[in-house]
Amino acid sequence: MIRFKVNHKEVEVARGAYLLPALQALGYDIPHLCYYEGLEHYTSCMLCLVKDARTGALIPSCSLRVEPEMDIITDDEEIFEARKTGLELLLSDHVGDCEAPCTKACP
Repeated sequence: MIRFKVNHKEVEVARGAYLLPALQALGYDIPHLCYYEGLEHYTSCMLCLVKDARTGALIPSCSLRVEPEMDIITDDEEIFEARKTGLELLLSDHVGDCEAPCTKACP
């Protein structure tokens, strides 16, 4: 098990877990489009962004493994705006001709 912090609260998850599914298992609602368990992580939609509380860096939670002593912020104005921008960029160039669920993963 690995201990780390989410929104400054200490939590524990299995060693080797990716951050997005770990956060979901802990009850956090993290939006995402390109993550699908069992497929390679594309890190393309940028909707699953979270913030490293120590550095302030925005990071895609789908491709990051949980590390001991992490301190992750899941929701603040900067994260919301970055997710919004990511979605707007996806929609600006998406013709909508795919059938859900996409063959591999969307986008």
